[in-house]
Order: sequence, then structure tokens, then C-alpha cells
Amino acid sequence: MHPRVIFVGGVSRSGTTLLHRLLGQLPEVVSLGEVCNLWGTGLRNGDLCTCGDLIASCVFWKEIGDRAFGGWDAVDLQEMRRLRGSIDRIRFLPALLQGKRSGAVQTTAAAYASYYTKIYTAALEVSGAQVVVDSSKRAPLACCLGMYADVDLRLVHVVRDSRGVAYSCTKNVVRVDSVRGATLGTASPADTSINWIVQNLALEILSRKGVSTRMLAYERLIDDPVGVLREVISFAGLSVDESAMRFLSDDHAVLDAGHSIGGNPMRAQTGRVSLRLDDAWRTHLPRTDRLLVSALTYPLLRRYSRS
Repeated sequence: MHPRVIFVGGVSRSGTTLLHRLLGQLPEVVSLGEVCNLWGTGLRNGDLCTCGDLIASCVFWKEIGDRAFGGWDAVDLQEMRRLRGSIDRIRFLPALLQGKRSGAVQTTAAAYASYYTKIYTAALEVSGAQVVVDSSKRAPLACCLGMYADVDLRLVHVVRDSRGVAYSCTKNVVRVDSVRGATLGTASPADTSINWIVQNLALEILSRKGVSTRMLAYERLIDDPVGVLREVISFAGLSVDESAMRFLSDDHAVLDAGHSIGGNPMRAQTGRVSLRLDDAWRTHLPRTDRLLVSALTYPLLRRYSRS
């Protein structure tokens, strides 16, 4: 039986962390965070799980590694990073989206995705959950999983106003999972706009290739978190008891720590967390940048505003 996976796709700083945190509160769901970070900084640099332990020594992640690979030490991280560099890049999207079942790109995609399949399967076994959430976001990885992996993939395509994303990407935020004080990095409004267009278009095309997809606007998630979460739950094929939703209201959520990976500061927040629209771009993004981003992203921006 193929593991059922909710893949939260979209551009960085689009609200994907919020969605994965909400889903992770449900007993039927195990939310892993950004699994793609395992191969880069997670295991190599000794990043932290949200429980506070190093990923490699966290009891939850250690058991996943044991079941999936016979231990994390058995994973050739250099080979995994080579695979990632050979396929999980924007430039490979045209070849990935062709959907061919043979060829070098497709063989690499299947090999790369097989690591994720093993992790998802192990996570479901360890947690006893029915669905695993991966908020890695990246369109190339979504293609590998949706078209070349043995998983039951449900893609939740999260979109946010491009100007909000552009403003957020100008801020250098310290990663909460890094023991070295690393940051999430920044990008210019122009570069963010191009990435916003490419990633979102690729995820749209993937839905047209037959991957089960639900588009979700960040702004609507903030406006109606309870209703939207119910929609995503139904999309994932789950039936959740109403008592399991008590952690969430229209303006806040009560969150447990969980065991997820990735560096967004919200990933580590626990207890009562306010839910409010982040639209600081309206007053803080310089007018010239606002006009530039609006012009570059206008066709998709207009369409997504109705999502």
C-alpha cells in the first residue's frame, strides 16, 4: 500500500509552515516539516528537531532512520546530495513535467523520490498516523513525488500575494533549527517575482498532469482557518472527529511541539499562537518594488486573488 502524503507546495514565505503546523495537530496526521532539509543541513550540520533534540538523536527521527534505512549512518549523504543537485532544481522542471517513464532525468527522479517514500512509510509506521505531511514546498520535488514515486500524493498548492512574499524575502530571518545561527537568506523583489512565477506555474502544470491538487490562498487560510482546514482534511481523504479540532479557532491555534524539521521561526512556536494576516508589505515594501513585483507577476497575481 502506497503511503498517503500531503505535500504542501508553494513559494517560501507563503504560509506553508502555518498549514503544516495546523495539520500536524490532528491525531490522524504526522507532519514532518521540510523533509528536503535532511540531506543538506539536517543530518550533515546537526540541525534541531522542533522537540529540541538534534535530528540524528531525536527518538522519533532515529526510529524513522532505523526503519527506512537501517539507521541514518547507512545513508550516503554525499550521494543523496548528488541526486538532489541532479534533479531537484528549477532547470529540470521542463524535463520532469514531460512525464516520460524512461531516460536519465526520469531514472534520477525515481531514485531521488525513493528516499522520500521510505521516510514517509517509516513515519506512518512509527506514528500510527494515516497521512504524512511534507512541507518541502519545492516544485521539482513535487514533480518527482507526483510522477515518479510510489506514493498517494495529495498536493496542496499554497499561494500568497506576490508582493507579500517579496517583502518577506527581503528580511533576513534566523533559522530556529540551526545550531550555527544560520539564516533563511534573502532575495531581491525581482528574483522573488521570477521564482514565484516559475514555482507556481510548475505546480499548476503538475495538477494538469493528473496529480491530485488543491489550491489554497494564504489569505483565505487566515480568514477562515477552521473551514479551510476541514477542506484540506476532506481533500486528504480523512474523517476527523470534531473534538480533534478544538485546538483551532477563528483567531488562534494551540500548538504542540511535534517533531518537524526546517527553519521558519513559527515551526518552533508552541501554546497559544495568534492567527492574523501578515500584510506589512502594503506599508513597508517600497513603492518602486511594489510596482515592479505587481507588473512582473500580474497575470497570475490577478488569477490567484480569486482563489
